Amino acid sequence: MKQYLVGAPLERVALDILGPLPITTSGNKFILVLTDYFSRWAEAYPIPNQEAETISKIFVNEFICRFGVPRQVHTDQGRQFESKLFTGICKRFNIDKTRTSPLHPQSDGMVERLNRTIEDILSKFIGKDQKDWDTHLSVAMMAYRTSVHESTGFSPSMLMFGREIELPIDLIYGPHPQTENITDCSNEYLEKLQSNIFRVHNLARDKMIASSDRQKRQYDHKINARKYSVGDAVWVFNPTKTKGKSPKLQCQWTGPFLIIEAYTDLIYKVKSSPNSRDRVLHHDRLKPFIGNFNNWLQKSKDDLDEGDSKDPAVEPETDKTNITRKSTRDTKPPERYSPYN
Repeated sequence: MKQYLVGAPLERVALDILGPLPITTSGNKFILVLTDYFSRWAEAYPIPNQEAETISKIFVNEFICRFGVPRQVHTDQGRQFESKLFTGICKRFNIDKTRTSPLHPQSDGMVERLNRTIEDILSKFIGKDQKDWDTHLSVAMMAYRTSVHESTGFSPSMLMFGREIELPIDLIYGPHPQTENITDCSNEYLEKLQSNIFRVHNLARDKMIASSDRQKRQYDHKINARKYSVGDAVWVFNPTKTKGKSPKLQCQWTGPFLIIEAYTDLIYKVKSSPNSRDRVLHHDRLKPFIGNFNNWLQKSKDDLDEGDSKDPAVEPETDKTNITRKSTRDTKPPERYSPYN
C-alpha cells in the first residue's frame, strides 16, 4: 500500500463524483465531492451531469476562487477528469494531477469513506421519494466538517481555519470554549490563531502518520503479495454486465495480457495484442495466466525474455601473453618405439 502523507491544507485534494442519485426537482443527479487530504475539509456540490465542463466550472469558480489553488489534484480515470479541458486547467494553474488505477476504488479509501458518510448523513434527512437530497446537502456537510475526524483527532474546520465553526446550538449553550478568551484586539487574535493553527497542525500530522502506518499494515496484511515481472502473462479482472445475462454466471476474467512495464510492485502496464490500448492496472486485478499463448503474445514474451537475458556488460579483455598455444612442429616418437613405426 502506497502512503500519501501531507503536511498542510491544500497540498493534495481529491475529486470524485457520487451517484447517480434520484433526480431532484432541481434536476440534480450527481454530487461532485472535493476533499483536502490534510484537514479532511470537504466540499460537496449537487450537479445535473458529470460532464467535463460542469466539473471544471465548479472546480474553478467554487473551489479555487474560495480556497486557492491546490498543489496536487487526485482523481479516478473518469473521462471528465481525463478530458483536455480539465487537464488543461490543471496545467494552467500548475497543479500536479494524479489518478487512481481503474476499477480499484480501494486505492483512494479516504474518498470512498467520505462518500459513504455523505450518503449516511443524507439518509437521515431526505424524504421518502429521495428527490430532495440536494436541499439537505449543505447541512449534511456542516455536520461532517464540525465532527472530529478519527485519523487526525480534530475537526476539518479546526485544521482548515484554526478555529471551530459556531453552530446554531452555540446560541443556546454558549460559544465554543476556545473562543471565549479571544478579545477584540486584532493583533492578539491573530497571534492566538497562528499559534493555535501551528499547534493543531503538528498534532494532526503525528496522528495522521500513526493512522496511515496502521492502515498500511492492515492493508498489506490482506493483499496478495505476489509480484509480477515484465514478460509475465496474466489474466485481468474485468467485470462487465451484459443485458439479459446474469453477472454472477459470467466469467469476469479476460486475457491473456502481457505485462510490458512495471511501475511499482503494485501498478503494471499490460497489453493484449499489437493494436490494443495499453492498460495501467493495480495488481489486485491480475492473476497468473496458465495456458496456450497466441502468436503475438508468445513472440512478445520471447522478445522480452531475450532482452532480459542479454548481459550488457563488456567482456573483459584476455591477457594474450598467458594463452597456451599448440606447437606446429612435427614430432617424432622416441627411438625405442621405432620397430613399431
